[in-house]
This record gives sequence, C-alpha cells and structure tokens, in this order.
Amino acid sequence: MSITLSQGVPEWFTDLFDGTLLHLLQQTESKFQQAVQVKPILNAEDKAFDAIGKLALTEKTGRNPQTPIEDVTTQRRWVNTTPFHKAVLKDKDDDLSMIVEPTSDIMQEFVAAVNRKKDDIILAAIDGTATSGRRAGSTITWASQIGNSKYTGVDGNGDVDGRTIQHDCAVGNCSAADTGLTIEKIELVREYFANNDASEDTPIWGAISPRQATNLFGQNEYVNNDFSTGKPLTTGRIIRNWHGINWIVSTKILIGSTNDVDGDTNVFRCPFWLTSGMILGVQDMISTEMSIRDDLSYSQQIYVHMNMGAMRRDEDRVCYVEAQA
Repeated sequence: MSITLSQGVPEWFTDLFDGTLLHLLQQTESKFQQAVQVKPILNAEDKAFDAIGKLALTEKTGRNPQTPIEDVTTQRRWVNTTPFHKAVLKDKDDDLSMIVEPTSDIMQEFVAAVNRKKDDIILAAIDGTATSGRRAGSTITWASQIGNSKYTGVDGNGDVDGRTIQHDCAVGNCSAADTGLTIEKIELVREYFANNDASEDTPIWGAISPRQATNLFGQNEYVNNDFSTGKPLTTGRIIRNWHGINWIVSTKILIGSTNDVDGDTNVFRCPFWLTSGMILGVQDMISTEMSIRDDLSYSQQIYVHMNMGAMRRDEDRVCYVEAQA
C-alpha cells in the first residue's frame, strides 16, 4: 500500500506511528534499564535526590538521663538530563506503508537507537562524576571514593578498602594467575556488597562482554550440574541469575588501553551494582512528531526525541571487576 500525503499528515497516521513506536519500545527494552531505578523528572531539566546518613543509638544509663540528640546528615545528588533527537525524511514518492508497519526497518532502528542511548547513559553514570550539593555546586568523582583502589576486604576499623577487584587479585580464593572472569572474583563481588551491609533482597547486576561470558563457560562451577540447576552448555546461553548475579552480556563493555587499576594492563572493566545503586531520571522517555517539509519537496519528516540522565546513588552499591582478554 502506498500513501500520498499532499495536504499534510493525517492525525490518524501520526497517532499510529507514535503508538506503534511506543509499543515496540515496551516490547524490546534496553539491556540496562531493567537494572536501575527509573524516576520521572517532571517540569525540570534536573532533579535532586537526598540520602540520609547513618544513625546510631546511644546506651541509656541510669534514670531520667539527658536525651542524646544527633544531627541528621544528608547528601544530595542530582540527575542531570540531556536531550537527544533524530529525524528521517521520506520523499512523497516513497512507499510510506513501511513506517506504519510495526516490523519495518525504520521503526526497528528508531527503537534500537533509543535503547542504545539509554544503555550509554546508564553505563557512563556507574563510575561517572556525580553532581552533588544543595545547589548542584559540587562533584563526587569515582576515583575520589576509593573507586580506583584495589579491593582487599575490610580493614581493622571495619571499613571496606577499595572498589576494584583487579585482574590479578590474590584476595580470598583468587589466584593471581587467573586473570579472566572467575568464580573466585564473583565471590569477591558478593563479599564486597556483604561488607557494605547490602540488603540480600536487593538484586545484584553485572555487565560483562562476550569474552567474559566465554570465561564463565570455562568455569566448572558454571557448567557442572552439581553446582547449578541450569544447563548453559545445552542452551548456549548465560544463566540469568547464576551465583546470585543478574548477568547482562553487552558489547558496550570494551577492553581498554592500560586501564587496569595499576595503569599498565589492558582489561575489561566490568561493573557490578545493586538496583538501588543507580537511578535513571526520565524527563521524556520518547516523543515523536510528524510534519511536512515544504522546503524539501513536501517530504514527510519523522522526528524522535528523548531526554534523560543517570546517577550513581552512592559508591557502596557499585564495584568493578577487571578481566583480561
């Protein structure tokens, strides 16, 4: 079927395009949106989120003692949204039926573009600089919060040391010779969150590249039915919740250049985080417009817009695992 739109874009066509695009977005989401908290941001470009500091009780001694009072501390962090957009043009002589068809290449590519951008935003925020302060006048960097320090467990003061499990770690059950993704490093991920008193009800997510997925298939604990109820070798797929981790395999996890914690080895930096540790602020999930471009031979312009940003809620809910190729 061919549609000629010489008098403008009919309302039914605009509604159908918009509705079909939203339908596809609901059916095929980004890989990372499911792993974060999604918060609407209405009538503003940015939004602040406050966190309450830890409180401790004081022992009551004697009768009618003075009531101990402690000032509540808060930390405010901001989600800064960024708009993104794109348009395509269709000549009057083109067959526009493909735009209405849910399986059309244009529709599918719009969906893929939106979802890829969501994933980019979330990934960048995991170790990105967080805006903080009452009026967004301060910043908190990942490195300044011992993000680029080797994880060694808990020190004598009960503090967690380091947030990066290095590729050649020898902590816990790790062997420095096993530089890929191993069961021992995954155990340290769970130890890290346990040492930070993370709730066991909060899901843990881990993003790895296809190479780390290959590493898992080489782990006896992963493929042996004595350790897992799944059959990864049969299906050829990653077990979603293996070892208490919700795994995301993404080609966006790339090997870097001398990017390990020591700055001398090329590694994949694989982030692990709690759902409660990341916020995706959405000012405009997606909006679409259609119009006639009389300056371009009355071509039909299909325009897509989104506006969102992500924020790391706090550093205790995030860590990284290094793995060599």
